[in-house]
Order: sequence, then structure tokens, then C-alpha cells
Amino acid sequence: MRSSIERKKEFSRTLLLLLGVLGFTFVARGESSDPVIATVNGVEIRQSEVRKVLAGAGMANPTSEAERNAINVLIQQELLVQEAYKGELEKSGEVKAEVAEATRKILATAALKQHLQRRKLTDEELRKRYDQAMASLPKREYRLRHIVTQTRSKAVLLLDRLRSGGNFSILARTSLDKATADRGGEVGWQSAQTLPTAALALVEKLAPGQIGGPILSGSGWEVLQLLEVRPLKAPTFAEAKGQLQQQLQQEAAQQLVQQLAAGARIEAFLAPPPGEPVAATAR
Repeated sequence: MRSSIERKKEFSRTLLLLLGVLGFTFVARGESSDPVIATVNGVEIRQSEVRKVLAGAGMANPTSEAERNAINVLIQQELLVQEAYKGELEKSGEVKAEVAEATRKILATAALKQHLQRRKLTDEELRKRYDQAMASLPKREYRLRHIVTQTRSKAVLLLDRLRSGGNFSILARTSLDKATADRGGEVGWQSAQTLPTAALALVEKLAPGQIGGPILSGSGWEVLQLLEVRPLKAPTFAEAKGQLQQQLQQEAAQQLVQQLAAGARIEAFLAPPPGEPVAATAR
């Protein structure tokens, strides 16, 4: 059986995770290559724990000050954990429930991680996905500016003023799109992947400098001006490889969950409308 000291160390690690300060799991202590850098009432804090604190904060090349701050964080946490043991907080129902919930999340993440480690992605798979993405990539992108109005009639009047020589940047200050109103209505570079269907259809008919509309969007009635057109610069395979790996890993994770669900008996009890009995769906 585990000693009380061992159980306290295990609970200490779990409680630190629940405190939400660290985004990692502690490694085993006692390795010769993992020196002790602090102790708190006899409890050791090792260099590997400091590295994980820094890695969790996104610090690949931390400064000495950052390392000292990480050590202080670990010391403060250990003090709080020991104080929790003094109050026997590990016995409370609330803490037990949170430990159980944290354990579920850790195990679910571990299962996915193990599956992805076994599911090795090859360069051939990544290259195939890259070629598919490049085939569907738009050939051009457009630099646009727009003005959004509440009604179609206002948009028509606005379009007439612009075609009669009205200053687009000044008139854009009245746009319902406040995010672009202060920069002359400019929305930046857009493509077929980012433009709504109606906007894309209009833009493709315009020459640089021309104004068109009105079209109805989710924000209101829009008047658009095409400023520039340029070929869309496609990322190289090396540039896109990291994102492609993430996409394929996400798909692999989804497939795993679907396979597990297909072989499981699942019952979902949904809250019924008022006055109706609770129904269960099973598979």
C-alpha cells in the first residue's frame, strides 16, 4: 500500500492542476539528471517542473528572471497544497468531484495522444492533402472597401453620390460597420474563400476603381469598391505542412471518437418540452 507521504504527493500534483496555474502533468521525481532546485518543508521541486511551467507559458528560451518566477510559482503552489492538507481539504466532496473531473479530462487527452502517436502521418499523406488544398485555392484576391447602410434605398442614394464624385472615405464614416468606418471603409484583401457569394459575384464583375451594389449582407445593404486585384500567393508545402498535420490529426481524432461511438451503447436523456415525459435515445 502507498504511504501517506506518497498519497499526499499524488494529491499535491492533482490539486496544482485544478488550480489552473499549470497546463501540464508533473514528471516523476528523483531522476539524477533532474536536479532539485527548491524544497518546501521537505517536499522537492525539480528542474523538470520548472521547465514545464515555462513551456506551458510558451517560453522556449526563458530568461533567468522567468525561471526565478516559475520557481516562485511552484513554491507558492506547494505552500497552498500543504495548507490544504492541514485542513484535510482532500476529503471534501467538492475537491473529490473536481479531481474526478480533471482525471477524466487527462485520461481522454491521453487516449487521443496515444491514438495519434500510433497513427503516424507520412509525407505522402501530407503531400496529397496539400495538392488537394492547392487545387481548390482561389487564383485571385481582391482589396475592397465598403459602406453598409440600413436600407436598400439608402444604399442606392449612396451609390448615386459616389458615382457623382462623392468622397468614399468621408461617406464611409456613416457606415454601419464601425470596424471599417474610420479607415475609409477598407476591409483589406479578400478572396473567394472569405467573401459571401453575393459579394464575390459583384466583385468579379468590377474593374479596379469601380463601385457596385447594393447587395444584401448579414450587416445590411452594402456598396462595394474594388481597389486592387492580385494573384493569390499560395503557401509552399513546407509552409503549409504544420497546418496540414493539425488538420489530419483532428480528423483522426474525430474518426476515433466515431468508431468508439459506433461500438458503444449510448443513451442520451434530453430535457423534454414542458408537459412531456423524458425520452431516451439509444444506439
